[in-house]
Amino acid sequence: MKRTLLFCLVSAFLLLVSCAQMDPASTAGASASIPKTTTPAPTPTQIPGREDLYRLHDVPEHLAYIRWGWIRWQNPEGGRFDELEELVFEFTIHNDVQPVRGGFGYYLMLGHSRISGVPFYFGVQTDVKYPDVALSYGKGLIFSRWETRDLANARYAPEDGWTESSGHEGDFIGVRRSYAWGPGDYRVRLGPDETAPQDPDGAWFGVWITDLSTNETTWIGSLKFPLQDGKAIIETPVYSTMEFYAEIPGSRIRPIDIPYWHVSMKRPVGDGVIAHGGRTGYSALKGEITNANIRYDWTDDIVHIQAGGATERRTEPGVVDFW
Repeated sequence: MKRTLLFCLVSAFLLLVSCAQMDPASTAGASASIPKTTTPAPTPTQIPGREDLYRLHDVPEHLAYIRWGWIRWQNPEGGRFDELEELVFEFTIHNDVQPVRGGFGYYLMLGHSRISGVPFYFGVQTDVKYPDVALSYGKGLIFSRWETRDLANARYAPEDGWTESSGHEGDFIGVRRSYAWGPGDYRVRLGPDETAPQDPDGAWFGVWITDLSTNETTWIGSLKFPLQDGKAIIETPVYSTMEFYAEIPGSRIRPIDIPYWHVSMKRPVGDGVIAHGGRTGYSALKGEITNANIRYDWTDDIVHIQAGGATERRTEPGVVDFW
């Protein structure tokens, strides 16, 4: 009797173990198991008809630009309206924009031309670099001239400014200064620096920015230019552009990954005279990136530049007469 009871208990235990090891799906009344599967990676949604936004393109690129012109006309004092001593730009930054990972950034090049035959440019950047070291100083303004490496021709603000002398874009020097610009209205002036030493062999030009909400003006720095026929003048036309650049040569980016930025500009004033006309264009360096638009608003007498993101090119390039 005891042996029979023991045999029954062992048989029952073995039956329970056997049932526990069976496939639940084959056992009546048991719940079906959930099979393990790998979740597929989501396919990015693309804007229909905008395949160009998702291809890698080389930078830097001048996404949209305008060349400002003044009528060649001689005034009674003998000066010409297309030879200037001072340039003033007023502009509005409509939305904030930050540097992009990988060393990419925006440069609103307000003015690019020549003084006494020497090329120069100036404007605001999202990420102003300190030369020769991997340091980013964030937002600021720059002013550069070419055809020299001599920093004796540069004056800067020692508290938060610095100079650069380099040959990576041809021999040039420049002054840079940190400046926390953001959405708002600004005025930038390029003109003679009356506080600089008056040298017989050259003329000093400085750049200043004014925050129009506070009327506070900040000096960015000054550069010395040679004289030509005994004077130093700013030549016209003057070129303005929204540039997207990379600190690392050979860098590429998808246009959709370029941050959206909207800036509007009044017609620049040269020696008190408003620019008479302009010529707009796109993608001046590589001819590839298409997500930018530049248009002239006749009602407000303002040029709007928009670029990055899903910006559509709605306005054809060409001549603009401001009359």
